[in-house]
Amino acid sequence: MISGESIDIGVMDVIKFFAPYIITFIFFILSLHFYWLLGGKRGIADAIPTKENTTEKVFVPSAFSTGVVAGGLLLFGCIEYGNTNVFSHWVKLKYFQWGNVLIGIIFLARAVGDFNYLGFFKRVKETSFAKNDSRFYSPLCLLIAITSLLIVLVD
Repeated sequence: MISGESIDIGVMDVIKFFAPYIITFIFFILSLHFYWLLGGKRGIADAIPTKENTTEKVFVPSAFSTGVVAGGLLLFGCIEYGNTNVFSHWVKLKYFQWGNVLIGIIFLARAVGDFNYLGFFKRVKETSFAKNDSRFYSPLCLLIAITSLLIVLVD
């Protein structure tokens, strides 16, 4: 605002700015889960929390649970895409905005974590997963949560 002019940023401007990034992140994570669902092994060792001072996994995800996560991510990606008004002839924007609230809450909960193995407030911090979680996974979840909620709050 050098000349004193006000800048009018509408909700669609914010959505158009953030949506491509959120959609890209979600579909990248989705593609990893589909890869693992189809039997891929690369990267999975660092994607599952392990117990302290051991390589024992906290849980071993089944194909079903991996599929559920992948399906949820696909739904989240579609909701984020719907916020761009691309489906406005069939579904009102307010339903996608409510979906964004849900996405924001879920990813915020993931970023906060379980206070043991994942999230910003985890107790176990020295495993390979924990280091990746602190460096990449939790910050990405927080970013998705904040931007998803911001899209709704600016309206």
